[in-house]
Amino acid sequence: MSSELTVEDAVKHYKGPGGTLVHALDGVSFTVAPGETLGIVGESGCGKSTLARLLVRLENPTSGRVLLGGTDLTALGPRAMRPYRRRVQLVFQDPYASLHPRRTVDQTLSEVLGVHGLAARGAARAARVTELMEMVGLPPRLRDRLPVQLSGGQRQRVGIARALAVEPEILVLDEAVSALDVSVQAEVMNLLVALRERLNLSYLFISHDLAMVRHISDRVLVLYLGRVAELGPWREVSDEPLHPYARSLRDAGLVPDPGLRSPSPALRGEVPNAAAPPDGCRFHPRCPLVEERCRTTEPELLELRPSHRAACHVAADAPAG
Repeated sequence: MSSELTVEDAVKHYKGPGGTLVHALDGVSFTVAPGETLGIVGESGCGKSTLARLLVRLENPTSGRVLLGGTDLTALGPRAMRPYRRRVQLVFQDPYASLHPRRTVDQTLSEVLGVHGLAARGAARAARVTELMEMVGLPPRLRDRLPVQLSGGQRQRVGIARALAVEPEILVLDEAVSALDVSVQAEVMNLLVALRERLNLSYLFISHDLAMVRHISDRVLVLYLGRVAELGPWREVSDEPLHPYARSLRDAGLVPDPGLRSPSPALRGEVPNAAAPPDGCRFHPRCPLVEERCRTTEPELLELRPSHRAACHVAADAPAG
């Protein structure tokens, strides 16, 4: 059974105030191979969290498809979807908000095992809880702690253990380390790398931080105002970006060392209102390379280098190499 995840022309529009239409996603497509990590990067408001919710069917797309091993998940009803929910799990940004405040670590993990019938009650379930805690680096003494009694890093480890309890093939990590201190971020990132190799997991690692995405990803997808701006190997996207937006993220100080930050961001202005996206290239109001055609004609996502695509008129006309 294949665990290849494919998103085909995903569109998600919401009804906004006064009957406006919010363009959260507009035609996003990509594939994640088994065992691969795809980093998804962009500023707040670019559609990253909406995409995460579509991937685990917390929301349905307005149009387009999400396929797992060739099965169209968007066409499945609740009962048919149930086994697929085990295969794709979401790890949330805020571990405190995602954990029940009155359930201990043991109760949280035991509940997941019980709901999915993965371990009998008693010794078998207790042993599996212990195994999950060890897997994410939680000492046994924390077994009876409530979320409020845990540090931020410990809470996020519980969230990761809860996701792993159902033995998934794919983890969708939505800003999973952004709420943590820098030193704790590094610890959790190293844990994620180790778990991916140990369990042969695929990751969709969503972040506003290109440095974090670079640290863990095989490829990087740059999302801007609901559209794919660039998609390619992590080293090329982070070191030699084709799209001016990806270049701006790099120049804003999102560099390989998460401890380093430039004093002032290179990006100018704010992300436009998703209820009224600009005509042409959506990045053109902020782009330092803007040309007249950028204001009127939307660029296609083209392969400009081997396995490296970008949606930019200027980049498409640039000489190869």
